[in-house]
Amino acid sequence: MKKKSLLLVLLAVVFANGTLFAQKKNTLFGGNIIVGFPTGSFGDSYTSALGFEGFGGIGLGENLYATGTLGYVSYAAESYNPYGRVTLIPIKAGLRYYATKNLFLTGNAGVGLIKDQDMSSRESRFAYDVGAGFQFSKFQAGLYYDGWKRQNTSGSSNSILLKFGIAIK
Repeated sequence: MKKKSLLLVLLAVVFANGTLFAQKKNTLFGGNIIVGFPTGSFGDSYTSALGFEGFGGIGLGENLYATGTLGYVSYAAESYNPYGRVTLIPIKAGLRYYATKNLFLTGNAGVGLIKDQDMSSRESRFAYDVGAGFQFSKFQAGLYYDGWKRQNTSGSSNSILLKFGIAIK
């Protein structure tokens, strides 16, 4: 039930962004499907990531947008991992810069609401990403380095994410 509720909220945010910004100039909104690969020590215990996100943005200039992102990502655990699957709800704000008509660079920071199968409730952590991608017409594809702050040890849990979706300017 919680996953369905989250999906409905995410769809409402994407729809609201489209409705609110559709008549304004220099706006951006869309969504992505996410496929990921955990790296470093995080990659030793987790095999892959799948998720989705919605985003909206307001133009700060001709090629620069302030953006907000809300999503859901699930990390599959190795069979020996006692903590099981990790789920993350990233809520981030950042910038997207179009270096050319089709190439964009982006960076975001915010909070990630994290839960594994051993936790009774979600915990919030600092979350961030940096990436680049190509946009052709309304379709986009990007490569991102994504992470969140670990709770009890130094460093971050990181992954490489591939994002495929739409972006309407």
